[in-house]
Amino acid sequence: MKKVLSLMASAAIAGTFTAFSTEAYNSSAITAVRIVEHGTYELEDGSTVNYKIDEFDNVSVGHYQGGGGDVVLPSEINGKTVSVISANAFYGCKELTSVKVPDSVKNISMSAFEGCSSLTSVNIPDGVSEISHSLFKDCTSLQSVQLPDSIRDIDYEAFENCISLTDINIPEEVEYVMGNAFVNTKWYEEQPDGMVVIGKTVYKYKGTMPDNTSVTVPDDIKLISGSAFADCSGMTEVKLPEGLEVIENDAFSGCSGLTAVTLPDSLMDMGHNIFEGCTGLTSVVIPENIRSFGYGLFKNCTGLTSVNLPSELISITESTFEGCTALESLTVPDTVEYIGDNAFKGCTELTELIVPVRKELYFGENTFEGRTDKLTIYGYKDTDIEKYAKDNNIRFAALNADGSKPVTTTAAATTAKKATTTASKSNSPKTGDSGATGIAVAGIAAVLLSAAAYRKRKD
Repeated sequence: MKKVLSLMASAAIAGTFTAFSTEAYNSSAITAVRIVEHGTYELEDGSTVNYKIDEFDNVSVGHYQGGGGDVVLPSEINGKTVSVISANAFYGCKELTSVKVPDSVKNISMSAFEGCSSLTSVNIPDGVSEISHSLFKDCTSLQSVQLPDSIRDIDYEAFENCISLTDINIPEEVEYVMGNAFVNTKWYEEQPDGMVVIGKTVYKYKGTMPDNTSVTVPDDIKLISGSAFADCSGMTEVKLPEGLEVIENDAFSGCSGLTAVTLPDSLMDMGHNIFEGCTGLTSVVIPENIRSFGYGLFKNCTGLTSVNLPSELISITESTFEGCTALESLTVPDTVEYIGDNAFKGCTELTELIVPVRKELYFGENTFEGRTDKLTIYGYKDTDIEKYAKDNNIRFAALNADGSKPVTTTAAATTAKKATTTASKSNSPKTGDSGATGIAVAGIAAVLLSAAAYRKRKD
């Protein structure tokens, strides 16, 4: 019988949901679980692992101490089922050569085997759904891994620097393979040039993309992984499928030849710097599902002139439009609560920003650094946007109660003059009915002077 040193405890621990599923991207919940017992468990070879038992009788094991070699983990401790291997459990154990994980384990937490440079063999039980963040990072002797069909996610840097890894079976139903999961592995080096697709993820474009390439992403793809097409300057167009859910950090950064991209309505999450340096990109419509996105989304997109933001966007994050020197006008949704640091830094041609926000609105630092005197901010009177504009010596113009832009005396006179000129021309035998034309011109002017109507997404 194994020696168990236990301590009764009543400590609450906070944990976050870390699996990279759709629910994880949408979840901000933090749950508290009460630990009822913790202690040290002695293994067959005399080495030890720490353990914790929670109020639901789940046992997690971690913090291995011993001489390495071949380790067999128990399926039960004190009659309770071992279901979790904790984060960093075997971190940096250079003498560890193999681990037998019991079938009862359903979760192996981040970095559990990171830096185990002598590890050659470990089994992943059926029921484990995620290869977590940095799980096998720097396991330089690991050559072969068999993943069960239950795996759905392979997290950031999961196999990074596993330089000996040549054989790994990846189930077809794997959905999310995050950035750098296979960087510096023999397995990746042996993949052919072109689009490397892993399960339902475009992991990376390998090699040099030819000039004037139009890329079509397969229909069943759910994720474009981090830096998947980074610096593919030969790409001129990318066609993304309906069903795509996530575009990760830097996915298209540096694609200077990219001129056209249509983001599907199914898109729910967008990471940092996705289009940074896409100097050929001129217009983008961001889908309605998006509530927020990572920083630097369009940073240094010097050709960008038009962006449609989703009607329920919460924030314009840091450096979103920094360096967008061709951007002249933008309408901010009335749901926005925060405009971040450097959001419009270096937007030298920005002449109007329409911000119909009545509630509290927070600003970061250097939001409009490098602006010129051309800029006018339109907003409601007695709001945070008016105060910000006046405090920072930016021209402010009050929106009408219905959200439309004010018609200045000059603008009204210009409109009247155009209408009169058009009516006069329409009286000539060549143009015909003057009334219809005059009304049409007045109608067009009214449309041009009205603010955008924001469409609310149904819950």
